[in-house]
Amino acid sequence: MNIRIKALIACIVELFLFSFISFFLFIAFFKLAFFSFPFSAFIWTFWGFNVFTLIFGVKILARYKISFAFLNFFAVGILIIVLVAGLGAEINIWYIIIAAAIVAVLYILLSVHFIKTYWRLVAEEVLRWFGKNSQTEKKNDDSCTTKYPVFFVHGIGFRDRKILNYWGNIPRLLEECGAKVFYSNHDAWANTEAAAIQIAENLKKVLDENKIEKVNVIAHSKGGIDIRYAISKLGIKDNIASVTMISSPNHGSKTLDGLYKFFGEKLFKFTAVFVNFWFKILGDKEPDFFKATYLLRASSMEKFNLEIKDEPSIPVQTFAGKMKGMFSDIIMSFTYFILHFRDGDNDGMVGIESAKWGNFRGLLEGNGFFGLSHVQEVDGYRTNPAIKEHEGLPEGSKTIRDFYLSLVHELKGKGL
Repeated sequence: MNIRIKALIACIVELFLFSFISFFLFIAFFKLAFFSFPFSAFIWTFWGFNVFTLIFGVKILARYKISFAFLNFFAVGILIIVLVAGLGAEINIWYIIIAAAIVAVLYILLSVHFIKTYWRLVAEEVLRWFGKNSQTEKKNDDSCTTKYPVFFVHGIGFRDRKILNYWGNIPRLLEECGAKVFYSNHDAWANTEAAAIQIAENLKKVLDENKIEKVNVIAHSKGGIDIRYAISKLGIKDNIASVTMISSPNHGSKTLDGLYKFFGEKLFKFTAVFVNFWFKILGDKEPDFFKATYLLRASSMEKFNLEIKDEPSIPVQTFAGKMKGMFSDIIMSFTYFILHFRDGDNDGMVGIESAKWGNFRGLLEGNGFFGLSHVQEVDGYRTNPAIKEHEGLPEGSKTIRDFYLSLVHELKGKGL
């Protein structure tokens, strides 16, 4: 199981367990309840280190956890003694000063040792967040040096940014293996037509500036619908070598149909006022929450598919993600639950059946207790989840990052 998943489970368990123990200690001491705080400081130290692991993906040695736990116990204990002394208890202040000095020195020594052990690992993780390589990382090989560059098309609600890249660490790894990577740079909440126009304009700019003829498109979520429209309607078909769609709602969402029917268009238009205003501030040129979601209904996509035709000369392949249950991704548990009633198995945003289009090659599914969510399909949490090696997936797809590396390597093998 991924180290961050283990840390997440530990954090959740400890949050409830330690809270209960701390409350019990507080009640048990009754009038002298403040004496429970040193014990609480001891046990909450472990939760803090698991949060550290969750953020940076670094496993902390037990000796650090235990050492800091004892130091926290003594530090808070000394603080309590000082408070008691201040209330008039007859305690020699010099004993307190000496004890505090010893604890402080131990803190400094242990902290220096801790930083020396982990600073490089943490620094590398932070650099990855900002899309940069650390000095210890080197380019690997030319296994992903395709004839045509990779052109990433993001999904709804997000933008292409250097900091906290939509595609996680995937672009960096592809470039290390020789791939050239470009981005669509379209709005987060543009409707399909507006998004397609932006994508086509940005693609032509990339082609002209880099003197290239075509690109291999990898699109996620609504990005697949946007690129289909651009190819069919905006004259870029001669510039597309291949299209790979990952969990794109090609047949729309029956759940979204139901929500529009139940709540009516007025609620969505009301919501759109706030979403559009906020994303305009964040940089969107033409945010259009209402039209963007309205088209993704199953009924709307049925009409869309009758009008928007694929170009026979462009190979199109699709993949679908699948969560194993509500707890595959806590953040997407609610959307998974709602979608499951009408759209069946899904990844928290898109049903499996809806994602099928062109050459459907199979499922991206978590290997283990946890499944794979819509966000994890693009390494959104930077956890690189392990996936099942289904027959239809590119060979060597053991993790989500391996999947993309193998996918682009496969395109290279096809002469694309």
